[in-house]
Formats: sequence, structure tokens, C-alpha cells
Amino acid sequence: ENPNRYYDSNKIKTTKYTILTFLPKNIYEQFHRFANIYFVVIALMNFVPVLNAFQPEVSVIPICVIMAITSIKDAWEDFRRYKLDKEINHMGCYIYSR
Repeated sequence: ENPNRYYDSNKIKTTKYTILTFLPKNIYEQFHRFANIYFVVIALMNFVPVLNAFQPEVSVIPICVIMAITSIKDAWEDFRRYKLDKEINHMGCYIYSR
């Protein structure tokens, strides 16, 4: 009898994202950081004529750069996890049987 007959596979998956879910999940995770919310609020307040300190378009650049760098870092880390998972899933294994 096969000891794994009730399981489809024994694959390991530690990645957070897929190609389709990367952008929505990453934006969701980034807006759970208080600093990102703070800088977006400051950038939005700068579009109000009474409150603006400098050109409104310039206030958006720092938060866009920070979020882009963080997205690239998260994508790279997830890709490395994917490659490691693939390597581990293709390794041979021993099956213990009596």
C-alpha cells in the first residue's frame, strides 16, 4: 500500500505571491505600514491649495520611489523563494516502509 495515497502531492510552497496577485497583495501589505500611509496623507494634503508647501507633483515622488523599491525587493525575495522551492521539490527522497 502507498502511504501517501490520501495526499495529492508533497510539494513545498513558501512563496507569498503569484504573477497575478503580486501587485494587489504587495500594495495591500505596503499600506499596512504606518509610514507609507503617513507619507501618502502628506502628499494628498499637498494637493489642497491652502495647505500646499511646494508643487503637489513633487510630493508624490518620494512615496512612489519608496514603494517601488520595496516592491522590487519583495519580488526578488519571492522569486528566490520560488527557485528554492522548485529545487527542493525536485530532490529525491527515501520512503520508509516496513
